[in-house]
Amino acid sequence: MQNYLYRDFYEKSLVPAGLIDKKAFLDLQPDMLHTHLLIGLQGHQEDGREFYHWNVTIYKSDSSGIYDAGKPIYASTLYDCFDEAVEAARNIEKEIHRDQLHAVCQQEKIS
Repeated sequence: MQNYLYRDFYEKSLVPAGLIDKKAFLDLQPDMLHTHLLIGLQGHQEDGREFYHWNVTIYKSDSSGIYDAGKPIYASTLYDCFDEAVEAARNIEKEIHRDQLHAVCQQEKIS
């Protein structure tokens, strides 16, 4: 398993990184293998209860979906509802297709 939270991690999309996002995220640790961004939903169980909070995480990946699970390059705030996390992941995926993930991350730092 690539992610120790594999039971509560769901891969959603594998998206090629745009030029600006490549410079912002993939050049931090230059590696020609990391050309894509893997969007996933990660669940966080609430203290032994059956209730989960969810967040959107993004990992550096190669074109086959093998990703660096050590540390995500992006992690959203927690959502109480899985559907809200799915919708947030869709919106982030749109920004990645526009090569604007770096702008989303910058905006969240300001907020």
